[in-house]
Formats: sequence, structure tokens, C-alpha cells
Amino acid sequence: MLLTSALLALPLLLAGCPQQDAPSSSSGPSELEKKALEKGCPTMGSLAGDYLLVKGNSPDYKVRFRIMEDGGSFSMWYTDGGFGRRVMAGQKRDTDVAFTEVPSDTKKASFQAGQEPLKRLYVEPKLDRCALRVSRLDVTMSGGKEVERGDNAFVEFVRFPKTQEVSWHPCDGPLFLYDAAQKYDVAQKQIQETGSPKIDHPLGPAIPAAAWSDAAADGPESCSYDMDLFFDDLPVQEGGKAVPAGAVADGHRQWLVPAWKAPYSGNHHFELYRYKTCDAGKRELIGVSCLEAVLN
Repeated sequence: MLLTSALLALPLLLAGCPQQDAPSSSSGPSELEKKALEKGCPTMGSLAGDYLLVKGNSPDYKVRFRIMEDGGSFSMWYTDGGFGRRVMAGQKRDTDVAFTEVPSDTKKASFQAGQEPLKRLYVEPKLDRCALRVSRLDVTMSGGKEVERGDNAFVEFVRFPKTQEVSWHPCDGPLFLYDAAQKYDVAQKQIQETGSPKIDHPLGPAIPAAAWSDAAADGPESCSYDMDLFFDDLPVQEGGKAVPAGAVADGHRQWLVPAWKAPYSGNHHFELYRYKTCDAGKRELIGVSCLEAVLN
């Protein structure tokens, strides 16, 4: 598999490197910083990009993050070993950036009540390692103050290989399987009854999967609409082409995959990246619909 072969080469970037960073100079980048930039290694001025965890000689693409920078402000999409993705806000400090989970309103209330922690990552470039040194902590509220908890162990993240595509974007809408994928009323009933799509379903060789959207909110009728598919974080090849969106009925667009193939039972993550292409010809992401389902 392309992903495996690409990841196995990553530990070579870390081999035989000294452990001490060269001191920065107030007059400009140090020689080590200049060399790091030439090699594409992360520095405080070039943090933006995709990274994955490496422990010893074992890269793990299931623990990864994307760092984004906009006018000196940092943010992150963090995947921590499962299918869920956290949105993180960054605060730049002298030698690192502290990223803290941005919670939903419900989780924020639970956090402030001291009932549920948030994640925090401290990310520091290690120029001589061509890597990021990262500490991962839980933040809880106690007596009105934040308390960080964890073992304070550092781990290393390196640049994600550009040759492998993987899903990064947090989900912002639901996805439905079987009857709810085929009938809007069934999908709405699931949301009304439980607040989310049904997650337990039978395993099948060809599973109907779909998202539903407000066609007017998607964009003009003159635009074309299609989607990319991801299954368990990795792209699904459908003849190498994007999958056209389904029909619009009663104002609702059906983003339908009639026969999604899930080869084995267990927990799986279905994702639809929904796009529109209008007169300008640029393909624009509308949203990402997801479902972590249990297939038996």
C-alpha cells in the first residue's frame, strides 16, 4: 500500500541527528534554521502543514494534525488515534505554540463545570530533528482555574508524506446509511428521535450511504455538484473520478452513494466531501458529512 511504503521511510529523517538546537540570532535565522528551511523542516516561521506521529521507527498516520496559519494566528485539526477530529486554537509563545481544543457549547459547559477535560498540545520545532516536539495534556477546571494533567512525555511529529492522501477536515454534517440514505423523512426522523443518525447497521456488500442538504443553501442551480469519498480516513477510488451528487426533491439535495462497499465488520468511518463548481470553474468545498458506524 502506498501509505505504508511512504510512512516507513519517515524515520530515516530522524536518524543520526544531534539533540541540541542551535541558538537563534536576533539578527536573523541561524545557520541551522536556514538549513531546516532549505530541507522543508518545520520552524517557528514555517509551522503550517500536515504532520503525523512517529515513535521510534513506527509512524502512525492515525495520530496526525494539520496546522494552519493566517496572519500570525494559528489553528489545528487534530486526529488522536480514532476517527474524531478536534478543532484547536493556537497561542504563539517564544519557542512553541500552545493549541487548545475549541469545544462545542455543550462540551464547554461541561468543561467549565469540571466534568470533562479539553485537549492541549504544546508544539515546538526541533530544527536538528526536522520534527516537532509535542506534549499532549488534558486541561480541566478546578476551583475556577485551569489545571493541566498528563505525564508530560514528549513525542515527535514529522511532515506527512505528500504522496498519500488522507482525510483531515472536521465533520460538519451527518451522513446516513440504508433507509435513511434513500428517504429524507427517515433521516429526519432519526435526527428528531436521537439527535443523530443511526450508527448500528448490518454489514452488506453494497450499502446505500447519503447526506441531505438544503439545495438553495448549496448554491445556484447552474453550478455542478459532486463529492469525494473517504472510508476509514482513506480515499475511495470510484474510477478515479468525483461522484456526482444526486437529485434535488422538495428543496433537498441527496448526496447519494448507492452501493458503498464495506469489506469487513466493526467500526467504520464514512465521509462525503461535498463540492460545487460554478461559472469560474473552481471546485469549492461546501461541507463534510460523516458517520462513524458499527457494522455487524
